[in-house]
Amino acid sequence: MGQLLRLHFENKDYSFRILNTEAVTRETTEIDILLDGVALTIIKSGKCWQSKDLASRVPASLVSAIAKAIILRFRI
Repeated sequence: MGQLLRLHFENKDYSFRILNTEAVTRETTEIDILLDGVALTIIKSGKCWQSKDLASRVPASLVSAIAKAIILRFRI
């Protein structure tokens, strides 16, 4: 998709880009993003989203905020 999205979270600005080649829809369960130059994959687990790499340096609350921004942007 390539669109640059921005997020203000805990008094910091983050920019991220969705790397998925196919459109993000309600059926999407895995989203590849580029967060401030770092590749990250988030997966849907039930009703919440989490990082695929559990040892990721990205806090779970930030992953959740990114997923929420994507959900609101693409109405999924």
